[in-house]
Amino acid sequence: MNIFRGRHLYTDRVRRTRSIVRAGYENMTDGMDTKSMMAEFVGSLAVTLLVFGDMAANGEDGHGTAAMAGAAGVCLAIMWMTFKGSEILPILTIGNMASGRTDWQKGATNFSMQILGGLIAAGIIFWQAESLDGSSFADADKLEATGAVTALVGGFLMMIVWDRLGAGWESGAFAAILVLAGVTLSSASALGGMIVESAWTQDNFVNILGTMIVGGIGAAAALMVGDQILGEEE
Repeated sequence: MNIFRGRHLYTDRVRRTRSIVRAGYENMTDGMDTKSMMAEFVGSLAVTLLVFGDMAANGEDGHGTAAMAGAAGVCLAIMWMTFKGSEILPILTIGNMASGRTDWQKGATNFSMQILGGLIAAGIIFWQAESLDGSSFADADKLEATGAVTALVGGFLMMIVWDRLGAGWESGAFAAILVLAGVTLSSASALGGMIVESAWTQDNFVNILGTMIVGGIGAAAALMVGDQILGEEE
């Protein structure tokens, strides 16, 4: 009897331990949308790798060119349509968080996955371009008032189109137009490139994070005042 009782007690303890572990895991992942996280990660990785990777392979500096703008717009559109509801651009994530449309936990998680995707892709590109002369990621200029205003307006306009027309070809085409016009849509690609290449200069840090935050503020403003200015969609 004692042997069987001991076995039952051991089995009960194992079951209780498993239940505690399972409950802890569920509490840890409560509110975390793994599909959304992977969509942001893959989308950011794809945009960084495909847009900047081709330039690295050919040893070209295509920053600000029509080819780069077009590639960025097409890639963004395809990723947005592949992963419905994804943001991919940090300025959209920051805008959704700041306006209250997305809770901070989900927004912070999506932002982190975007940065992780951009960082890994930047690492691959850096390794690929290691033997080439130059960098795949352009050095950032000092953030001036005009640059900040441009980023603010760019974030506002990008969110207006993305929110009202949806994440599709229209938004991708508009993103390409903004890039071609010289508007900085600060992405995880730029931050990943800065980290991988150890380009920790003050100008790089302030420019990349500054335009990202300012663009996010513009995106949030678009959500908060867009309906009042432009009217609600029918």
